[in-house]
Amino acid sequence: MDNDANKKSRVVDWAVVIPAVLTILVFAALIFAFPSAMDAFMTKTFWAINNSFGWLWLLFCLVCFFICIWLVLGKYRNKRFGDSKPKTSTFSFYANLFVWGSSASLVYWVFLEFYSYLSGPPFGVEPFSTEALKWSSSYGAFHWGIVPFSIYAVAGVAYAFFMFVMKRNTARVGAACEGLIGRKRANGLLGKVLDYLYMVGVILSNSGYSLGVSVPIIAAFAAAVFGISSGIVTQAVIIILITLAMTITIYSGLYKGVTLANNIRVIIFFVLCAFVVVAGPTTFIINNTVESIGWQLQHFFQMTLYTSAADNSGWSQGWTMFFNIMFIAPIISSGLYYGRLYQGRKVSECVIGTVVASAIGCGVFFWTVGNYSIATYLGDPETFIAMYNSSPYDAIIYVVNTLPGGKVILAAILIYAFLSAWTFVQSSVYGNAMAAQPNLPDNEEPSKIGRVGWCILTGIMTLAFLYVGGLQTVKNAMIWAGIPSFIVAIFLIVANFKDMHRVWGKGEDPATIRTAEKE
Repeated sequence: MDNDANKKSRVVDWAVVIPAVLTILVFAALIFAFPSAMDAFMTKTFWAINNSFGWLWLLFCLVCFFICIWLVLGKYRNKRFGDSKPKTSTFSFYANLFVWGSSASLVYWVFLEFYSYLSGPPFGVEPFSTEALKWSSSYGAFHWGIVPFSIYAVAGVAYAFFMFVMKRNTARVGAACEGLIGRKRANGLLGKVLDYLYMVGVILSNSGYSLGVSVPIIAAFAAAVFGISSGIVTQAVIIILITLAMTITIYSGLYKGVTLANNIRVIIFFVLCAFVVVAGPTTFIINNTVESIGWQLQHFFQMTLYTSAADNSGWSQGWTMFFNIMFIAPIISSGLYYGRLYQGRKVSECVIGTVVASAIGCGVFFWTVGNYSIATYLGDPETFIAMYNSSPYDAIIYVVNTLPGGKVILAAILIYAFLSAWTFVQSSVYGNAMAAQPNLPDNEEPSKIGRVGWCILTGIMTLAFLYVGGLQTVKNAMIWAGIPSFIVAIFLIVANFKDMHRVWGKGEDPATIRTAEKE
């Protein structure tokens, strides 16, 4: 009987997996076959969808932010996700939360995001003016701050409640929506559609933005360190190396591999940020950090809900709405990852840790390295602009080389970016592997072969996006990752918060609810 149960837990839901895999492969094939036409198509849909529905991303993120406040201050704040002890130490828990958002793609933005807003500021502000500089100094940490990370906290709470309070022996997103759609629909067509949308969204998110931005920046740093080309061949090699690293980590176990890598990232992160503050213009960095935080607080709701409606500039569509949908794209996989980390911990501890620790992790990066990049620009604007116009990656290398020991710093950032890309994508595809095995108990790891397979599929899709080329192409692709994830997230959050009210609010027995849903 035990053997039969074990075999059942390992069964793959091919009715969902095959359509998801075929969708990705067909999409990749179309990009390779018709790069110009697909690039134009993705550009058109990016602007059309953001113009029509971008306000939804803004409101969704803000609502999640208020939900987090309620979770921290409300009557559920001291509730725990299950009776078992946490699987990770307190340090590793906060380390995972701290570095989760500071992915390899952030390395690109922390150096250059300010210039995008300085040269093209919001609210009709004059480019390169003092006011434009204030907005550009503040928007980076805002886009990677408490509002977007609130959505991961809400999704993490929903999944943790589903797994450790309701004690459902599955990671299927369709099953996680049973509280809203019922057991019959969750196991039927609607549930499988939700699983399908989730899987496709994860792959497109990882390949489109996580690796689509990360791989070129890793290649640029590798070129600067080793004197090699940063072209498509080097980028392909990096994708292969990341896949190999994920494979090795997978076979050593999730917590052994990812936790160790994240702890290393934390050390590199703090050493790098501290060095930049000490070696760079310390006074400017501190002063601009304090001023930018104050600017954010003063204009919080204006920045959160800006839609470019009055000026018809498209600024929010191209930036804030884009970043919101970028964060929404991996919301389910991130929620699943966070949810597993939440096991045995209090609601308030998990929410504060996710929102504050993750936002501070990104914020510190902007406040130190980002402000150093701003200082470098202000010291020699002509050289910075010339390097940026040659290649954004040249501008990044230029900024790093102005630091003492530039070569060493380049190597440190290279290691950090590689570890970030590897651990982030691996953690995301982990959710796909779990969802592919609908009967997998929460105490079992998904198939190692399945996890490697999802990693390889992510690499193929990444190569397709890089083949088309350009950051804007990667940005455009995020719509196709974000929309399915957004739809699934609504079902997941509503379903589990409904059950949360029944169990923690009304005192109903989770087992009774499960039995009722079967009927």
